[in-house]
Amino acid sequence: MIDTHAHVHFDAFAADRAAVLTRAFALGLDALIEVNLDASGWPAVRRLAHADPRIFATLGIHPHAAGAGAVDALHRLARELPDRRVVALGETGLDGAKGYCPLEEQRQLFGAHIRLARETGLPLVIHCREAFAETLALLDREGGGEVRGVFHCFSGGAPEVAAVCARGFAIGLGGSVTRAPETWAAILAAAPRAALLLETDAPFQRPRPAGRGRNEPAFVFVTAQVLAPLLDLSVDALEVLTDRNATRLFRLPHAPAAEDERVGGGA
Repeated sequence: MIDTHAHVHFDAFAADRAAVLTRAFALGLDALIEVNLDASGWPAVRRLAHADPRIFATLGIHPHAAGAGAVDALHRLARELPDRRVVALGETGLDGAKGYCPLEEQRQLFGAHIRLARETGLPLVIHCREAFAETLALLDREGGGEVRGVFHCFSGGAPEVAAVCARGFAIGLGGSVTRAPETWAAILAAAPRAALLLETDAPFQRPRPAGRGRNEPAFVFVTAQVLAPLLDLSVDALEVLTDRNATRLFRLPHAPAAEDERVGGGA
């Protein structure tokens, strides 16, 4: 199993980070993508990725950190590229919820990420909340059909799935699926199976069957248990499917078995 989105470098894991990772790998986690959010967190993200061959990194600045100096900070971080442990750019995107940075500042930062993705060939890890139309428009304008990535913690409906996947992007599925699984049938029906990824967003979005509190990479297996029957798949088949998708998108060096007959039907 691959957790395609986590923040284990956060202070929420300061007291037991090693134990959290050991627990996840002992359960069968094959790889973890550690997602950067700002310039100050990058050294910790980088250390994690370079210390364990099962951990990979993204490089970027979250839209909540947009504003004065953010684009320059991104360009400073990008001087470390190429880095064999960096498999994507982000977390980046647009957040239309009230109380965050002005959208114009977010657009400038997101546009810089998109242009960097075109230059490097790295996929984007996109945060999109209440801003699907603007996010897609900016991807079309700045990306020119040449960038790919994942809409992490996907929060849209079937029309948004169709629009995202038509542009070659994947959708990240995590704890939100477990909170109201009955609402996800139509959403998942609109998504090609080649576009599905599993994630935790740890320490956020703890899946409901795991109770309350901090999320962690080990709980990706809990989400898989809820998601698999919605796709009429076994958990093992879902693992093969989503691991293959993650390996392809992020160009991970170890490719899980790609046995189509174990995955079953679906686009």
